[in-house]
Amino acid sequence: MDLSLQFTFNNHFRTPTVTIGLDNMVLYQGDVTDEFNFTVDLSAGQHRLWIEHYGKQLQETDQHNDCHVQIDQIRFDGVNLDQLDYCKLTHRGQFCPKYTESYVSSCRDSNIDLPKYISPNHYLGHNGVWHLDFSSPALLWIITEQNPSGMHLEDTIFSTSSNVLSEIKDFFKLQ
Repeated sequence: MDLSLQFTFNNHFRTPTVTIGLDNMVLYQGDVTDEFNFTVDLSAGQHRLWIEHYGKQLQETDQHNDCHVQIDQIRFDGVNLDQLDYCKLTHRGQFCPKYTESYVSSCRDSNIDLPKYISPNHYLGHNGVWHLDFSSPALLWIITEQNPSGMHLEDTIFSTSSNVLSEIKDFFKLQ
């Protein structure tokens, strides 16, 4: 499978660091860049793509800047997972933040319950791991997720048109 990831990020303090992985395999670890491309062999079945944002320090956030990473686009075999507005497959991903103790404490003092994960979410502000579960072959997964009913256009419009055309021919006694 060809895997392409595009990011934007804020490097006011420093370039954010990420680890990109698939299942138990690390594909990249280091400073984030605008785009990554990988070719991986995947067996049929369930898989997990994950992106860890790590190393962010408390002082790397101020009123105007924040050391963060944003997922802009993910492509499996050249297909943008968010190509359809009504079915953005990256929205099925979950970001599991690793909150700092001071942040947890201040939220607790304010009676704010922190979520275990955030979904949909493309903004990796806290350190943490974003993951997306999918199955291989990836193109079959994309098609199945975007069209869960399994209906095919040719099974609806064209067969209906063919039936209607046959009825019209019969009615007018045409060939």
